[in-house]
Amino acid sequence: MLIEDDEAVAETLKQSIERAGMPASWASTGADAIAMKPEFRPDVVLVDLELPDTSGIVLIKWLVEQRDCGVIVVSGIGDVADRVIGLELGADDYVAKPPNLRELIARIRAVHRRSSARMPNEPEAMQAGPVTAGGIRLDRARRAVHGADGERIALTSAEYGVLEQLFGAQGKVVSRDEISQAVLNRPWRPEDRSVDQLILNLRQKLALDADGQSPIQSIRGSGYLLRLA
Repeated sequence: MLIEDDEAVAETLKQSIERAGMPASWASTGADAIAMKPEFRPDVVLVDLELPDTSGIVLIKWLVEQRDCGVIVVSGIGDVADRVIGLELGADDYVAKPPNLRELIARIRAVHRRSSARMPNEPEAMQAGPVTAGGIRLDRARRAVHGADGERIALTSAEYGVLEQLFGAQGKVVSRDEISQAVLNRPWRPEDRSVDQLILNLRQKLALDADGQSPIQSIRGSGYLLRLA
């Protein structure tokens, strides 16, 4: 679903998405998007930050709270602060206008793979049991994360993807580029703070250990690792 007030931009994006084999709908206002979403049931929503009736930030927060779709910010606002705010609220990706259409399609597919709320179809994923490290329990089959107290921790699809990468490394360092490639579907660049922001989000949501340490450790100049004990 596209939430975009510029009809020409929306039509271009909609046609490109449909040519890629994905059904698409378009809402020109936040109110239209809220009314349309229950019937269309989008897997991924593209949100413009500047809308005539509401802030895109408000819509991002609402969509993330629904926990049933991925969210990509597509905006002409180039301020880094807006990108960070979107990611802090739980958006899965940020694309500046005008987007490269092939890259946008690839990002939509990547976000869809990560954010799908349905049970994975692959037998291996179905058979994979929960794993525990650093007081965190990750259930790949259900894409669920629980703390040491057994309470489920609400994560965005991108945050879950980062945690899954760290679990898979089994205590070894995972570079920012590896995380960016796997989770955001793009190479990491020094000026891109998206990976660091996702790590910050995770640290804020995951409980500290008895020593007051985060289970996610920074390795200067290398990346991040998940402490196994």
